Amino acid sequence: MHYAAVYAERSKPGEAAQRTTMPFVALPDPELGPNGGICSMNLNARYGDLFQMSYITRDLEAALEHCRRELGLAAFHVSDSEVDVISGGKVQRLAVRAAIANIGRRQFEIIQPVSGPIEVYTGAVDLDSHILNFHHIAIAVRGSLMNWEKLLEEIRAGGDEIAFEFPAKLGPEAMVCFCYVDTRKRLGHYTEYLWWAPQLDGMPSFPNLNA
Repeated sequence: MHYAAVYAERSKPGEAAQRTTMPFVALPDPELGPNGGICSMNLNARYGDLFQMSYITRDLEAALEHCRRELGLAAFHVSDSEVDVISGGKVQRLAVRAAIANIGRRQFEIIQPVSGPIEVYTGAVDLDSHILNFHHIAIAVRGSLMNWEKLLEEIRAGGDEIAFEFPAKLGPEAMVCFCYVDTRKRLGHYTEYLWWAPQLDGMPSFPNLNA
């Protein structure tokens, strides 16, 4: 969605400038999806729960050394994972190496794609341009599993493509749910949404957002 804000500053001689801000107005854009680009996915309502910046790398060890040397980040939890995701309309096995640094309520994540539908990663960045390549933000979905189901309904109604969806089959026993949404036309990058059961708060991959 595109927004336009009307901003004006007025001043009289000898008086401080007065600032007038007009309400945001949604501007339709036919290239941004159904309904002329007016999307039912309200990012304004969800950005307060943004908790992660995620980067893609061709070499996880080199990226970790870069973070230690250039960014002062050293306390990473490293894992190798394989999960079944829905991507391209079918269930596929996705394998990645990942490193997560928890900094307060925020996360710095690095992902090295390994196999499966990794074009979601490799097609969005130039892995040869830098050891770290920004790929997506992650927004937490708070509350019950029902809130996750509501989120999926909002995304599908908005028309953005879901590049990854996990679990491949959602059930009441789910402890973790995530999806990558292709918001590049709207934001210039992917957006991940992540829900996890409260008992996972504070574990290496899940910050305690209420701490």
